[in-house]
Parts: sequence; C-alpha cells; structure tokens
Amino acid sequence: MASTDEKFGLSQWRGEFVDAELEGDFRQHAAESAAHDLRLALWAWIALLILLSALDFSLLGFISSEFFVIAFRVLLIAGLIALIYRSRKNPQLATSGFAVTALEMVGFLSFFLLYFSHPGTIIYTIVISLLMLIAVFVVIPNRVVPATVVALFASIGTLYCAYLLDAAKVTYMYLLAFLSSSCALGYLAARRQHLTQRRQFALLRETEIINRRLNAEIEQRKLLEKELKQQAITDPLTGLYNRRHFESLFDHELRRAARKKSQLCLCLIDLDYFKRVNDQHGHEAGDRVLQHAAKLFVDSLRKTDVVGRIGGEEFVLLLPDSEIDSARLLIERLRHGLAVEHLQIGDVAIGVTATFAVTRVDPEHDTLLTAMRAADKALYEGKAVGRNCVVIAAS
Repeated sequence: MASTDEKFGLSQWRGEFVDAELEGDFRQHAAESAAHDLRLALWAWIALLILLSALDFSLLGFISSEFFVIAFRVLLIAGLIALIYRSRKNPQLATSGFAVTALEMVGFLSFFLLYFSHPGTIIYTIVISLLMLIAVFVVIPNRVVPATVVALFASIGTLYCAYLLDAAKVTYMYLLAFLSSSCALGYLAARRQHLTQRRQFALLRETEIINRRLNAEIEQRKLLEKELKQQAITDPLTGLYNRRHFESLFDHELRRAARKKSQLCLCLIDLDYFKRVNDQHGHEAGDRVLQHAAKLFVDSLRKTDVVGRIGGEEFVLLLPDSEIDSARLLIERLRHGLAVEHLQIGDVAIGVTATFAVTRVDPEHDTLLTAMRAADKALYEGKAVGRNCVVIAAS
C-alpha cells in the first residue's frame, strides 16, 4: 500500500493528501456524508448530556456545585444544536475540523467540572472519559490531527484533575496507561479510516481520469473514422462526391425513383478550355477554378440533388424528382451563373464556362452506364456547336 500512497501523495501520520487542492476536493466530495454522520453524533451527544444530567440529579439531588455544571452543559447543548443547524447549510463544516474541535474541547472542559462537583464518582467519571476519547476518534467525524489534539487535551486535563484530587500513585499510573492506550488505539483507528477513505477517493478520481481519457480517445477515433469515411467518398480537392460514391448514390436514387414512379435526370458537365487555364495560369489556378465551379454547383442546387466530380474537369449532377424541362431550366441558370461570375486570382480575372448535357433517366430500363453514354454523346454535341451551352440528350 506504500507505493499506492506515494502515488496518491498520502501523509501517513496525518491521514490526508499532501496536495492541498486534492485534499480540498476530497473534503468537498465527502462533506454531505460527513455532515450527516456529524449530525447523528451530535444528537447522540446531546442525548448523553441530558441523560447524565438526569442521573446526576437523581443520585445527588440539586447542589450548588451542580448549577455550574448544568449551566455549562446548557451552553454546550446550544453550541451543538447551532452546529447541527449550520452543518445543514454548510456541510463542509464537518470536514474542516475547526468547529467540531472547538466544541469537543468545550465539552471536555465541562466534563472536567464533574471531578470537583462529584468527587465521590471519580471512577465513573474516568470510565466515561475513556469512552469519550474513543468517540473523539471513531464516532464524531473529524480530521485525524485535530482529533488527536482534542484527545491529548482531554488526557492531560484528566490527569491534571486526578492530580488535583490527590489520586493514589498506582491509580495515577493506571490512569496514564489507560489514557495513553485509548489515545493510541483511537489515533490508529482514525488514521486507518481516513487513509482508506482517501485511497478510495483517489482510485475513484483515477478511474474518472482514465474514463475521460478513454472517452476522448473514442471521440478522437470516431472523428478519424468519420474523416476516413469522408475521404473515401469525396474528392479531396473539391469536397464533392467521388465517382465510386456517386455510383452508389445513383443506384439508391434509381431504386427510389422506380419505387415512387418519380422522374430522375442526370447532367454531365465539362469545363470549357480547362487545359488552357492550366497552361496560362498554372495548376494552382486550375485547382482554384475547379473549387470555384464545385462551390457554385453546390450552392445553386437543392439539398436533395447530388453533385460529384468524376475526373479532371468533369462533373456530374443527379437531380431526383425533376422532369427534363425543369432540369433544363435549372441547368441553364447554373450555366449562366458560372459564365458571369469570374474568378479573381491576384490581378487576373479568369472567366469560366462549361458545357452541360442533360438526360432523362428511365428507372425501369436505364443504368448509370446507359445514362452516362447518352449524356456523354450530348456533351460532344454541345462542344461541337461552340461550348458554353446546355444540350438535352435525345430520348
């Protein structure tokens, strides 16, 4: 256990964490439970004080010296009730040790009066003192060091009272042995309890840290998996779907159109004179042109439309729930928007146009291959008539 305590930074003699911040976290963690136990112990203490007062009165009657003892007990009970109330509002009073220690010392001071007000019951008083010493360590919640201070205060006070009452030497030596044993056993029991509680807290804290790390690693792995999946289905330059994933989406939309008896159109796009852009302005400018066109396509289409890049300067659109006439109007707006929006690269404004070929897809008979062939044929027709146009493929 020594290595574990070194790892967590536990003081063996104090029964606390060496690190003040960690010790503060533990006290805050244990405050509610400690406050509950403290209130139970204080109510038991109050009941004991009332019982002792009743026993004293029944055995001795009311004597003048008893008045001071009772007055002291009344004040002590008031302090105990105040601490019970305050611990509900501020549970950390139970783990700080200061309030409990102060009341325990006042309690022993009131108990010392019994040696002089009831000298004939000294043995009974000593037995109660020994029980109270054990209670200081294991019944009333307190930190180890403050509890030890209270126990030493009580032991020294008890010995001094016995000395003032001229206790026999043998009795005095027995009393010293009993008090020392009670303090030692109480200290060891309290120390063990506090160390165990803090070890459990440290293990809990370590488990929480490990769980947070694992959760962070899981989230990181999910992000990586998402990125890898995104990389597997998209074109890294434009962020559009790549050909393989477009084929998968096409099959899905084709089955959907067949099931719903809806219209489906496909459009091939080829940027005009793209090689000339690369030759005149460089490949970086060519990449910018591809990104510019891709963004315009995505921004201009519906969320249900599919945009992909199938290679080089070629793009493909899939338009679900679109008849050929509405698709032609949509693509014409797309062509016009691309043609009028020049791309500014440094001091150079690059005009970009494209040829568009639209074909109707028959869900019952067409495949991606047949639809692409029809659109590709129309694309060549558009290039032949001067490019920068929209061509409808023959049915």
